[in-house]
Amino acid sequence: MKITLIGYGKMGRTVERIAREQGHEIVCTLDLGENPGAEGYSGEWVQKTDVLIDFSVAAVVPQNVENAAKASLPIIVGTTGWYDKLDEVRRSVERYQGACVYSSNFSLGVQILFHLVREAGRFFSRFPDFSPFVLESHHGQKVDAPSGTALTLLNKLKESYHTAIPVASLRAGFFPGTHVVGFDSAVDTVKLEHTARNRDGFAHGALVAAGWITGKKGFFTFEEVIFGNSSS
Repeated sequence: MKITLIGYGKMGRTVERIAREQGHEIVCTLDLGENPGAEGYSGEWVQKTDVLIDFSVAAVVPQNVENAAKASLPIIVGTTGWYDKLDEVRRSVERYQGACVYSSNFSLGVQILFHLVREAGRFFSRFPDFSPFVLESHHGQKVDAPSGTALTLLNKLKESYHTAIPVASLRAGFFPGTHVVGFDSAVDTVKLEHTARNRDGFAHGALVAAGWITGKKGFFTFEEVIFGNSSS
């Protein structure tokens, strides 16, 4: 694949390294200040690009996706913190017949965690002695809190619970990311936990999505890429 990266921070550089290790080509990198915004995408790099991968900042995601759809470029969005604009972004993709895969977390392990949490919520919600909770920790430079992954986990639990579920966030040090979903009672505690050792897993997942989206149109979650529509 020939890839253009939007956002050239730690995640962008990780995607670049993993992509090259897999034999893909990085055509262009667009960092903050280099992104054309409402002007749209143009130039030689557009013609050479097969897919865009966006690990930028939340504020520019809606415009990035619209630009991509207008340019007939599929886009993978790993940026979080923009989900209040989800319907707007979906409409842009549909209006311009674009292609987009987004996720709060492109780790394959986290996608499996989402499924386990949904199932655990279905079982534990039958027993009021167990109280659900979500804990997450990330490096001190992460902007959004709770993380997009924590909010996704919360939404999986809300499929079975109709009461408030506490979510706690920690921002310190250099944690790539840890997420815990627990069910606590007076006599025991059950936890489901995912810990990222580094950012490589997120990059691998984004590249899986980039390969999958080729030739498709529509607005997809990474969960659909991995498990199909039966997961929702």
